[in-house]
Amino acid sequence: MAVGTQLGLLLWKNFTYRRRQRVQLAIEILWPLFLFLILISVRQSHPPFKQHECHFPNKALPSAGTLPWLQGIICNLNNPCFRHPTAGEAPGVVGNFRGSM
Repeated sequence: MAVGTQLGLLLWKNFTYRRRQRVQLAIEILWPLFLFLILISVRQSHPPFKQHECHFPNKALPSAGTLPWLQGIICNLNNPCFRHPTAGEAPGVVGNFRGSM
C-alpha cells in the first residue's frame, strides 16, 4: 500500500471514530482554543516594553578559588543591570579579580 493511501485510511478511521464521540471531539477542539484565547488576553493586557541592553558585572567561577567565588556571589547579590559594558567586558581581558580584596 502506498503511503498516501495508508494516511488517507488512517485519517478516515480517525474522523469516523471522532464523529461518534461528540463530547470528546468538542473538548479536543475547544480546549486549545480556550488556551489560545487566554494567551491573547494576557498579551493584550501586558504589552511588551522596550528595555535597554543589559550588562551584568563579572562573577568569578569556583575554579578561581573559594574566596573570589564567594565574594562574587555576595557582592553582586542583587544582580544589577547596567546600560554600558562593565570593566571586565573589554576584549582580551581574561579576569579583573586581582584587586578585588
